[in-house]
Amino acid sequence: MGWNPFRTVLELVDRAGTANTRAVGTVGAISSPWSSGTLTRVLWSDIFGGDFAPVDRADAMQVPAIVKARGLIAGTLARQPLAAFRGATKLEGTDAPTWLYRTSSAQSPYQRMLWTIDDLIFGGTSLWTVDRDSRGRVINALRVPPEWWEVTADLEILVYGKPVEDGSVLLFEGPQDGLLEIARTDIRGALDMAAAWSARVKAPVPMAELHQTEDVPLEQDEIDKAISDWEAARASGGATGLTPYGLELRVHGTASTDLFVEGRNASRLDIANLLQVPASLLEGSMATASLTYSTETGKRNELVDYSLSYWAAPIEARLSLDDVVPAGTRVAFDLTYFTGTDTPASGPASED
Repeated sequence: MGWNPFRTVLELVDRAGTANTRAVGTVGAISSPWSSGTLTRVLWSDIFGGDFAPVDRADAMQVPAIVKARGLIAGTLARQPLAAFRGATKLEGTDAPTWLYRTSSAQSPYQRMLWTIDDLIFGGTSLWTVDRDSRGRVINALRVPPEWWEVTADLEILVYGKPVEDGSVLLFEGPQDGLLEIARTDIRGALDMAAAWSARVKAPVPMAELHQTEDVPLEQDEIDKAISDWEAARASGGATGLTPYGLELRVHGTASTDLFVEGRNASRLDIANLLQVPASLLEGSMATASLTYSTETGKRNELVDYSLSYWAAPIEARLSLDDVVPAGTRVAFDLTYFTGTDTPASGPASED
């Protein structure tokens, strides 16, 4: 009978037995073991207003630059197989831990790593549940969704509000706090800019005032009708309108779109800096770029050296500890496929 990932995750609670059955209120996935948590931010939002309100992953994934950066980091790294090394020698055959590149569960190694990196990007931490053999060696691993677990103030890991057994989970701590923590203002700004840009597309003319020039009071329903008629005519795409006798059209502001162009480019650059991604890889236009082999190779090396390595290092470090692999063995992403001069026709080696 194969390993059941759902049974294994739920058993994390049962393994603790009745040693500690205190109820713990789940406050949601935290950014990192040392952060104040979501509940604190909600409280500040209630007291001081919307600027302190937390943003969630769904908000962040509405920002195109974040979607692109997440795809570059998580999508690229997850495709590279994990390998065990002793010194500079890659372990092969029976010497290599097979669970690094295969699975007996419904969650593939690719999906496990993809969503692990996603957790680190947005939340700052990720959790795996592991299955061990009679000698304590890891034989299977599965990523635990962040909404199922939490870390308390005293760094105790809880799944569904109950502590887990030692050795049953692996906690990954990212290289920085999660994006939802450190980029709240940038995410809100990008969303506000997108909303303003969308509104400007619907009504490209700046704010208009139908100014009454006659000293004749209008009823409220007459005012509402005049405004709605004007807005309806403009929304239909009409470029010409007629102001009735006694009304004058006054335009406030300008129709400049510099804020949207420059602002969106600045937002893209900020997201690149926050996620340690080369800004050139998030460009919306490549019209001025020289797409030669040398420039593409340079960008690929820059991505590996300054971005992928930054996010891969904490995963490799955690999987290289002695509670995961034997002493003297380290785990690392095998980037041969990605960094090789000649890209193979097939994908990275994997085994089901």
